[in-house]
Amino acid sequence: MIDKILKFCFFVTILLIIFLLGFLSSNLKFKNIYSHLTYSIDLIENYFDFSLKKKFGDRDDRVAINNSENTSDNNFDLYDKPNEKFEGYLLIKHDHTVPVLLESPDKMVWTWDLSSFRNSSKLLPLHMFSNGDLILGNYENKGIYRINKNGQILWKRNKINHHWVDISNGKIFIPSRKFVNLPGDLNNNLLSKSFLKNCKTKNSIFDTILILNEINGKIIDEIDLMEKILLDRNINIIFNTVYKFDPAICNDPLHLNDIQVVDKDDLKLINNLIPNISENDLILSFRSINTIIFYDYKKSIVKNIIYNLFDKQHSPRIHTDGFLYVFDNNPNGKSSKILKINLKNNSIDSFFQSDTFKSDVRGRIQFFKNQLFVQSSSQGEVFKIICKSKFFELCEQQYVYSSNFSFFYPSNLYDSSKTFKKDQIYLADFYDKNYINFLD
Repeated sequence: MIDKILKFCFFVTILLIIFLLGFLSSNLKFKNIYSHLTYSIDLIENYFDFSLKKKFGDRDDRVAINNSENTSDNNFDLYDKPNEKFEGYLLIKHDHTVPVLLESPDKMVWTWDLSSFRNSSKLLPLHMFSNGDLILGNYENKGIYRINKNGQILWKRNKINHHWVDISNGKIFIPSRKFVNLPGDLNNNLLSKSFLKNCKTKNSIFDTILILNEINGKIIDEIDLMEKILLDRNINIIFNTVYKFDPAICNDPLHLNDIQVVDKDDLKLINNLIPNISENDLILSFRSINTIIFYDYKKSIVKNIIYNLFDKQHSPRIHTDGFLYVFDNNPNGKSSKILKINLKNNSIDSFFQSDTFKSDVRGRIQFFKNQLFVQSSSQGEVFKIICKSKFFELCEQQYVYSSNFSFFYPSNLYDSSKTFKKDQIYLADFYDKNYINFLD
């Protein structure tokens, strides 16, 4: 009996010590305790491929950032991966490590001190300023931050971010979300006009657009997209059509995965293609319903709808040729695609695809120095598309980055050789060297 009591007291003591260390490190930020605990916890989470926060009661992530089922084989191994110097600097965030700034695939020029955060590998860079400040988001959980180049937190907002943002005129436009129970949490007026009246779903994801002041992080506005765009008749038709084939849409009706602000240059290019388009309108990508819209958020007007030309798409971008380019994940096909869309009639002008390009999740494109770079997130690769004349005539891929690492890299994914490790990419954006002014 005494032995049992002693064993019980021993385990209670251990639990109390762990609790006290956790409290001191997380709440009081005692540096030495915090950094050692964070490192140990990260090792445990990466090795067993799970989240301690999730296991002990946090809200389940809707999409796991470390989900090995959502991967495609990359095209390189540790020894034959691209290694040429970039034309600019590459801000890159892999799923299992912190964001870094690269000059070439093997040369890092800057890293941010994220020791003030627990589980820093889950912090996602959303934007980099010329002075080295970063906007960070806590993946699928509350926490949006601005830090300086040394990692000092300048401001924090206790809001959720999801996917990629845009910044315009001192405002940060962030895909955010709230959770509602259907149909009980909605008013009858909204239910009567939409498919939502048929849903019986707890914690349905309702996307919002969070607008923050970039300097101090103050909330300027938060727009409830479902309540706004369901007033549009054509959007309702799309919802009802999708619901007939996929009732699971009740769980995540929109899945907003990208916001782009129409600036002055964009307006000049597409002014004659989309009626009543205005500067500061938003380009929104909705993955769940295979739809991209041009949206006047100030007047709550949907000005253009592009529907069903792609499957689970991401990253709509206007190019100087006046076309809209879209990353078409095409998860049910043999390869992903980059589409070139004519906005005059919302049709596909041309597209790029190859047997070596496939990313079922995420995916991002960037026009940098008038070149088209593609981030194949699942494969952990970045390539540019080189064409003989215009996009997409007689084109080929030129790879500039592949995430191949030694066997000890903290990932459960393997490269093309099945010997060394690889990782997926959350973000890989190029920045002009003249833009950056914080490197010594």
